[in-house]
Amino acid sequence: MHATIDAQFTVSLDPDKTLPLATLAESLTEIQLEATILEEIVRSLDETLVEAYCGEKHARGNGDRRFQRAGTTTRTAVTTAGEHEFTLHHVKDTAATEDDPTYFRPLEDLVEFDGQRIYQEDVSLQSTDLATSLSFRDAVAHGDGFTPMPSRTTINRRVREYGSKLGDFVRDRLPGTNADTVVPDGTKCHSQDDHCTYHDVNVTLGQTTEEDTETTLLDVNLNDSWDETAATLEETGAITDDATVVSDAENALVDAFENGDRSHQLDLVHVGRTLGYKLWQDDAFPLGERKAIVSGVTNDLFHLKNSVAFHAPGDERLAIRERIDQTLENLQKEAWRLERQDSPKAAVYLREWAEATVTFAEFALDQQQVPWTSNVVERAMGEVSKRCKNQWMRWSEAGLESLLWLNLVQYADPEQFAAFADELLERSAKTAITMEVSTEATRGEL
Repeated sequence: MHATIDAQFTVSLDPDKTLPLATLAESLTEIQLEATILEEIVRSLDETLVEAYCGEKHARGNGDRRFQRAGTTTRTAVTTAGEHEFTLHHVKDTAATEDDPTYFRPLEDLVEFDGQRIYQEDVSLQSTDLATSLSFRDAVAHGDGFTPMPSRTTINRRVREYGSKLGDFVRDRLPGTNADTVVPDGTKCHSQDDHCTYHDVNVTLGQTTEEDTETTLLDVNLNDSWDETAATLEETGAITDDATVVSDAENALVDAFENGDRSHQLDLVHVGRTLGYKLWQDDAFPLGERKAIVSGVTNDLFHLKNSVAFHAPGDERLAIRERIDQTLENLQKEAWRLERQDSPKAAVYLREWAEATVTFAEFALDQQQVPWTSNVVERAMGEVSKRCKNQWMRWSEAGLESLLWLNLVQYADPEQFAAFADELLERSAKTAITMEVSTEATRGEL
């Protein structure tokens, strides 16, 4: 089926003035040329389809046809092309049975509107995209400069709808992911629900390191335990049985994921922070001495990190082994010294987590790469913080979880978000569309 639009577009410029290209572009946008063309395409298709059922308007013999014209209705819609008002024809089927509609709109067999909604899926998805980094109110204000935006309450509803769909979309594709590195972390966001002051946010990223390191968002959940998260990912085959867990020293998290053949790599960046806090709790040293202790421990750990980076490419296993043993010995000596100097919490921390600080180096002995830091999830939590943790923000559980899915999938795995958008907007249908445009200027060819 074809629709041909003949348009005449006249531009007049004052020759005595010099116009910036940007001003000319704005002027072209303001006349909503795309909106006009879309409306004419729909009108042309509607008339063609009605004529196919009912014959040409006022033609002889139309009254004997099974299908009769039955008036028009106005349909308002907003798309990325602009705001539209369509006049659509109804057709009456004079031979309709109880199972068939008596009245219908032929255009709807060819062009599908998003139910009774004014804002169509393309605009709705753009508005939720803005809402992942801006407040709902700001998303309306910023988006209106480019495309007519829904109200903030409508954007809120779309965030809930699309976030829930995106969560299901990701979960359906998790089986067989087989991530060999798991990088989980948690945070808290203020709650507007009566049953809790804060929502516990758990985010789990996965990485596969067989060839190029790829990061995937494995899970986002609110107020569930880490045990539930780990069990769900194991059941779906999202993580391997011998995966390495890279995280901070949260016991509940580590206990949930580290079982069987799995090992744990403690984020080296967290060691200095946590050790400094333990030393402060013990209150056995002045500030300057606490800083010196922390500096000595972190220097040992980053010496190991640099040593692995230097020797691993040449498969110099003996050098790596010696550095691992030296690091562990230094940590044990420091723990013994702290215990003797009445700093038990710091000593226990070093003893308990020493082995977890060298896991990445142990894997390097077999030419396997394991991250020594959980920066990838820390940056993701930074995205959560920017959008969801301002002091005045309060969230319902469903609204926050939906927003986090939209935010974090775009951050961690933009290709997966693009695939979701393609499915939501049914972009595969573009293969059924062919458009040709020819233009001719008043002088010469354009």
